[in-house]
Amino acid sequence: MRVKQTMTSLCRLSNISPSETALMERMAQLSCKSRQKTTTPTSTPPPESSDESTDLIEEETESFYRRALPEDLVSFTSPEGRKLFKESLNEGFAEGYFNLAGNFTVQSEPAYCGPSSLAMVLNALEVDPGRTWKGVWRWYSDELLESCRTESDLKANGITFDQFLCLASSHAQVIAKRGKTASREEFLRDLKYVTQRDDIFMVLSFSRPALGQTGDGHFSPIGAYHPETNQALVLDSARYKYPSWFCDVDKLYDSLQPVDSETDLPRGYFLICRRDAHMDSSLLPLVKSPVLHHHHIDSGVQSTVEADSDSEAAIVDLPERPAGVFPTKISCSK
Repeated sequence: MRVKQTMTSLCRLSNISPSETALMERMAQLSCKSRQKTTTPTSTPPPESSDESTDLIEEETESFYRRALPEDLVSFTSPEGRKLFKESLNEGFAEGYFNLAGNFTVQSEPAYCGPSSLAMVLNALEVDPGRTWKGVWRWYSDELLESCRTESDLKANGITFDQFLCLASSHAQVIAKRGKTASREEFLRDLKYVTQRDDIFMVLSFSRPALGQTGDGHFSPIGAYHPETNQALVLDSARYKYPSWFCDVDKLYDSLQPVDSETDLPRGYFLICRRDAHMDSSLLPLVKSPVLHHHHIDSGVQSTVEADSDSEAAIVDLPERPAGVFPTKISCSK
């Protein structure tokens, strides 16, 4: 009301017409309402940010950035590790390293060490997966290598020694040797053989606690061997947890012996090469065992060689398929 009276008085003094006076009164009223709306305090109290942020931090799950390597393991990127690698390379015991390094894959899930190690080796061997990865490209990745376990089970528990063999055998030639059925001397011989070539690779299935690391069973490929100190380079697929590391071969062999609680059998290692490559007969097991397997191609037909025993072993039933087509999922009997 005061605004209207004031505007009317001003308009009379200024000889402004009644219509112009009404318009100015309306504009003045709107301006006053706008100022009142801006200055009116809100009914919502300000948040107590300090207390709330503290509660949120306390509720978050504990997380980690890597683990410290045990003192008897040598980090690959340390000065000593670089020296060991250079000498290994000069001695001719790191021939396959660059193939693996160029295709190194950090596992996409905490339990995907097996599929990740296999994908790394298959890409290093330049095996055509026969199916697209993304877009128009055919490539191996751990999430495309499906085991006989369900996806939820695989993410929670990973794969066993026999399941790795089952999966790898659908894409390549594989010799698997478990625990003490392969002697310490045989393990060293195989280690020297593969590190002097770039057409065959070794993947370990070992116990982390046996090497002073946290966790349980783990899969990773071998990248090099240092003959003077008798150490091997393990390209750890869980790079977010540990770097790649050199380890004494005797300790590495001992880490293959602990029994897997899921299978009640020891761990071991795999020798993997392309289907069309010649697998040296000297790599075949020196001792007959139910857990030593050789999957090979002979005139285009894949067969399985296993020793007789009363002990249970995973029998790999490989399906028939057209030549040149390599499935990513097959059925295992165990």
